[in-house]
Amino acid sequence: MTKKATLHRASQAILAAHRPLLICHVAPDGDAIGSLTGLAQALRHLEMAPIPACADTIPAGFEYIPGVERVVQRVDQPFDLVVALDCSDRNRLGNLTDLPRFDQYRLVNIDHHITNLEFGDVNLVDAEASSTAEIVLSLVDELDVPLDETLATSLLVGIVTDTRGFRTNNVSSRVLKAALRLMEAGASLPYVSLHGLDRRPMVVVRLWGAALSLLDFSEGVIWTSVPVAMRREVGYQGNGDAGLVSFLLSADEADVSVVFVEQEDGSVDVGLRASPGFNVAQFALKFGGGGHALAAGFSTPGPLGEAERRVLAPLSADVARQRASQSQTSSLE
Repeated sequence: MTKKATLHRASQAILAAHRPLLICHVAPDGDAIGSLTGLAQALRHLEMAPIPACADTIPAGFEYIPGVERVVQRVDQPFDLVVALDCSDRNRLGNLTDLPRFDQYRLVNIDHHITNLEFGDVNLVDAEASSTAEIVLSLVDELDVPLDETLATSLLVGIVTDTRGFRTNNVSSRVLKAALRLMEAGASLPYVSLHGLDRRPMVVVRLWGAALSLLDFSEGVIWTSVPVAMRREVGYQGNGDAGLVSFLLSADEADVSVVFVEQEDGSVDVGLRASPGFNVAQFALKFGGGGHALAAGFSTPGPLGEAERRVLAPLSADVARQRASQSQTSSLE
């Protein structure tokens, strides 16, 4: 089925509903929240009553995104459709899949990760897109919803944060044209870049400081951990690393960065980032996770120390293999 046909199917499924439940992934990032709030705003324009939800608490620092205050963690209202946003697999929806009658309704899966398992009844998945927000923009066009400043701002957040300010290797003229449209509709690139990339609450700085005290590095892999006790001590309410894994990759010597985040139930979320030329998506897939070449993740059983040992040895071997492959390719050129 062509992308245009899938886009039409997704729009028709949404238009047939009145109160769709929109869900982004646990430990949400800028693309997840931007796509969630952006689609919710578009559907309200169509006089629908969307329910934007996330199983995890929205971390501090996302207050600048329009509509984020309407995102709920508990869903008590009835719904008639499920839309998954920025989720490579069903597990990324968190405990919201336990809602009564969840499986009785159609599920529209909107995502850009190459490892997406296409778990929806309609799978609007485009691995060539820079972000899920870019796909949502195409869906907004298909729904014939006009762009305004707040809608455009939410979607620009998704594009800017997932491309790290237009610096990832999937940035194309198509991405820049999408960003230009959003700016012409009123979204401010300086404002989004400042709050999405450069500014963060003091509690996040304290979390990073604590986590950096556990920093380690070996053979191109840089890593640290965020225990539950650490988050409690600094007062951080989120369940992720607040973007630390991307910051670690700024080290000149790093090919891949990893952050292990212990969860309340004892499991460990593993976030991965890679420098251009390396790929962490396939490694994450082996552990039941997913993502794309430069950014991926998965969940693994605890305790934290055992999770680190379980992951770091094969990851180091994988990075060494990729480095050797690059050297061999270079010698043949």
